[in-house]
Amino acid sequence: MTALVIISLLVAIAAIIYALLEKHPVYGVYYGIAKRTGARLDIGPVDWATLTRHATPNDALVCPAGHCPNARPDQEPKVYPLAPADLLARVKRVALAEPDTKELAPDRERGARFVQVTRLMRYPDTVDLEVIPVGENQSTLALYSRSLVGRKDFGVNRARLTRWLAAVG
Repeated sequence: MTALVIISLLVAIAAIIYALLEKHPVYGVYYGIAKRTGARLDIGPVDWATLTRHATPNDALVCPAGHCPNARPDQEPKVYPLAPADLLARVKRVALAEPDTKELAPDRERGARFVQVTRLMRYPDTVDLEVIPVGENQSTLALYSRSLVGRKDFGVNRARLTRWLAAVG
């Protein structure tokens, strides 16, 4: 009986805290937590030339050789028989077709940034994309998916990039 009362009180306290936290249409309740604790809401866009990977296993990187000189990618992307604008549009369609994914304000002509909220814990992950021209009507891409919260992602970021690349073709 005592355990049931304690659990009920904890659930009630959690519900009250959730109700009082400020929410954001993209970042959800994490916005209120970040605001109250002083945590950064977003890590910011990727600078591919200076990118270094997280020391903790909570990111995933797909990058062509030489484009990310300071970071070892999990995989190298293929070259697509598409103009850069067409590849960018295709990846955006794939990304935005996923649940709980929104595009952040565009920061580059050949790139995009997304935030996707994880299913269970509702943590925001950011995904940066850059499309790289390779030749006439050919391009490749760089993708970096990273968790904003936590030290381990249980493979969520890598699975996301694998899924997106499979859908792109």
